[in-house]
Amino acid sequence: MLKTKRKAFYGFLVLVLFFGVFLQNSFAIDLLQAYDMAVGYNPGYLSQGFEYKASQTYKMQGLSYLLPQISFSANRSKYDFLMGPYYYKNYMSNTYSLSAQQYLFNLSSFAMYKELNTKAKMGEYKFKDASSQLIYNVAQSYFDVLSALDQINLTKIEKKSAYEDLLLAKKLFKAGEATLVDVDDAQSRYDITSAKLIEAQNKLEISLTKFKTFIGKTPHTISPLKSNIDFKYPTPSKLEDWINIAKQNSPVIKYYEQNVNYYKHDLTKAIGDQLPSVALVAGYTYTNTSTYVQTPTIKYASVGIQINVPIFNGGNSIARIDEAHYRLKQAQMDKENYINNVESLVSEEFLNVSSDISKIESLKVARNAAKTALKANYMGLKAGIKTVADVINAQKQLYDVENQLLQAKYSYISDMFKLKLYAGVLNGDDVEFFNTYLDPNNELPVINNSKTAVASEE
Repeated sequence: MLKTKRKAFYGFLVLVLFFGVFLQNSFAIDLLQAYDMAVGYNPGYLSQGFEYKASQTYKMQGLSYLLPQISFSANRSKYDFLMGPYYYKNYMSNTYSLSAQQYLFNLSSFAMYKELNTKAKMGEYKFKDASSQLIYNVAQSYFDVLSALDQINLTKIEKKSAYEDLLLAKKLFKAGEATLVDVDDAQSRYDITSAKLIEAQNKLEISLTKFKTFIGKTPHTISPLKSNIDFKYPTPSKLEDWINIAKQNSPVIKYYEQNVNYYKHDLTKAIGDQLPSVALVAGYTYTNTSTYVQTPTIKYASVGIQINVPIFNGGNSIARIDEAHYRLKQAQMDKENYINNVESLVSEEFLNVSSDISKIESLKVARNAAKTALKANYMGLKAGIKTVADVINAQKQLYDVENQLLQAKYSYISDMFKLKLYAGVLNGDDVEFFNTYLDPNNELPVINNSKTAVASEE
């Protein structure tokens, strides 16, 4: 009885472990889940997060140039005189000093304060751009995997049709109703489709490897596109509005604007380095020593104004001003160059999205026409007025249109993400919106489309 219970317990434990491992290694995923996983896993993004946190310390570092500088020193030494006047007695020296300094005028320190605060803002905009880049990269990688899976499934259907056409061509050839050329054409199409399937599978493997670098795992299934997506034109509908949005919101443009400010402050700092500085200084000293001789304990405080006037440092200050001036000009040109680049990118993607929508609508019409043509060719083949080659060509045209329609849909999604990325408005809301394009109730298997699985079907 005891042995039976123990066996039952071990069996239950093995079952729990099996399902635990299975659930850990096999999971479904949609775009929103992929993004959430990437935020917590992707090393590149996490690195940017730490860089952002480090950049925010510049604010305190900059403020320190405007605040008082306070220091304390202590010295305790034993003096043993080997030779000297009789009143030089051996003794223990004790000296304690407290000093403070507060600049009343120092253009260089004020410029450093502004410069470091600008670097903190640059770090903020850089991290915002990294966040948008992560959204785009995860989305692009997700839909690359989905596109590869759709390509595999479409190619499998095409391969099956090609195989059926090959069997039909051989049957008709034996019956004297088809030529050897028809058989060769059917065989050629079947072989080409087999090669396309291998190519599609290789694309899936590459896409999965890239996708894994973002989320840390290979999904077991993935949510596909819905069949009834309403592909809408961008809002606002005018290109000029999108360009203005980019100029106002692009974190990279804002980064370059702050870069210009940084070099303005750097120029001010270079000028300030050769100007006088004025500081309020104060101190307190406790000591029993004066030029190596023991004295009664002395305590004194001091308050004063300290003026520093740089006179000549070998021409370094003049050279630094010239360098800062040229760096500022360079930063201004970098900003203008990127603004021009953003205008070009936003224009390109806006036009691409519009083109994608028109292409999708045209290809839907072409697909219906190709289906009708294929049906007519099958009927013509039965009636003896069409050949196997005609049917093969009609099928090829249909699958070409199907493939182009799939690619047009994914191009639309990719171009919409790019448009929002370049305009500086890509955020988590867009992930949620494009996640509604997916059908969670019709998961596509990923693992079953591995090279091993495809090879076994051969």
